[in-house]
Amino acid sequence: MKINKNTDCDILVIGAGLAGYIAAARAADLGLKTIQAGNSSALFLASGLFDLLGVFPIDSGKIVTHPYSAIKQLQSDQIYHPYSKTTPDQIKKGFQFLASFLDSAELKYSRPGANNKQILTSLGTFKPTYMVPETFSKGCSLDEKNLLIVDFKGLRGFSARQAASGLGRKKGKIHTLTIDLPENNGSLNPVHLARSFENQEFIQRLADKLSMFSGKADIVGLPGICGIHNSLEIVKSLEKRINMDVFEIPGMPPSIPGLRLKNTFEKKLSDLNVSFLSNAKIVFHAMEKDHFILQAVNDNFETRIKARGVILASGRFPGGGLFARRGIILETVFDLPVFQPETREMWHQLNFFDAKGHQINQAGLETDNRFRPLDKTGKPAFENLYAAGSIIAHNDWTRLKSGTGVSCVSAYTAVNSFYKKNV
Repeated sequence: MKINKNTDCDILVIGAGLAGYIAAARAADLGLKTIQAGNSSALFLASGLFDLLGVFPIDSGKIVTHPYSAIKQLQSDQIYHPYSKTTPDQIKKGFQFLASFLDSAELKYSRPGANNKQILTSLGTFKPTYMVPETFSKGCSLDEKNLLIVDFKGLRGFSARQAASGLGRKKGKIHTLTIDLPENNGSLNPVHLARSFENQEFIQRLADKLSMFSGKADIVGLPGICGIHNSLEIVKSLEKRINMDVFEIPGMPPSIPGLRLKNTFEKKLSDLNVSFLSNAKIVFHAMEKDHFILQAVNDNFETRIKARGVILASGRFPGGGLFARRGIILETVFDLPVFQPETREMWHQLNFFDAKGHQINQAGLETDNRFRPLDKTGKPAFENLYAAGSIIAHNDWTRLKSGTGVSCVSAYTAVNSFYKKNV
């Protein structure tokens, strides 16, 4: 039998990806009564890296070193991009809030600065990104150092040799090591292996193997599995035992750094009294004066929610924020108009790797400068409805490497706008 109840809030956040979590965090930080609804499992696929703008111009594939300079050019060239609705100062404040929030929950990230970092990936490539977990940070400057890259036999999606393959021009020497653990039965579960790192006996056994490279290597790169909790302390403990620097290398999903993010947000937001409705589908019913009347439904409960404001951070197609029928793309909660190619034939290029990209990646909700979705007349659809994250149109974030930046500034700005107007 389902539990039926009524509740109210200042802000309802629809979505539990990064944009939804940042919106809920900012709302709670401002003292707003907040409810969040969604499925947080998507963060388990996130690398843990926070991008701002990594490639621009988009067709050139040019790697960006100075993202704020590139953003100024993007604002001139792409007037409808989400970054064109804000300022560099507002973007910086959004990232500073995110870093401070995670720091208060004891998940340490590098502080936002002026430049991008180049981080070694498990594919042997260097990825431009803006903020990295502190456990990754020593992997951003490797040129002069002798490097040892380690993998574990049976751990899929990470090869020390492949990670080393992109370092051919590196000045220091490169070593690789494969460790075969006694508990390996042919396939290692990354979550189970990450938990092993929280065991002191395991850390000592690992340190004994790594110490064989003492004098040969200055720094050790491990897959991003150094514990689910207290990962920075684990890395520091290992460094002390082997007398070498240690850093994590981002790998393929499922992602332990993404799981750390998920756990950190969930615990901190719970401590701040944010109510979380897990796996709930949100249905909009009506406006009652200045309040939204919605219903949250899952297998266990039906909750009627009366909210003063709504942050729509429901994502694109995988998250369920957008839905594609044969010839049209729909928004799934408020039936808002979606910017999209004129015909289905224009959604994709014939060549998957076409330098022009795919027009469907530009689809989404158009907004005003406060990130309020627009109706068919170009006016805000609702006074206190805001959009955040990948559901916003005109952002080919996979090619621009701008996903976290847009999520962060849109969520941060949207909540601030609601607060300024209503509190």
